[in-house]
Amino acid sequence: MTLPCLANASALGKCLLAFMDEPTRNTILQTAKWHATTKNSLTDQQDLLYSLAAIRDQGYALDDEEVQLNMRCLAVPVYSQTGQLVATLGVAGSDATLQRRQIKSLAHELDGVSHQLTNLIF
Repeated sequence: MTLPCLANASALGKCLLAFMDEPTRNTILQTAKWHATTKNSLTDQQDLLYSLAAIRDQGYALDDEEVQLNMRCLAVPVYSQTGQLVATLGVAGSDATLQRRQIKSLAHELDGVSHQLTNLIF
């Protein structure tokens, strides 16, 4: 499986890692070399593992200036009817337009769209 080189930093990549099946995730985590694009990028394996667990618990991933300064991205998983992860869905914007106080509300809205996509596609 090929992942974007910024799977450790981007919301889409972290969401994909967090919600994929555990054996595949473990293989990727054991072999990947993480790169930082900003001072906020997660490159420490243990920090990334904690972040992925938090993402699974909250149901969404956030890139808070981890790929590019002054930019945020929010992502949620998209599943098939059988519950298999098939994609991630996200939005991005500047830190001024995608404000922290909006994150939970936007994540809830994105999750609703994710369910709609599942129903439309499958």
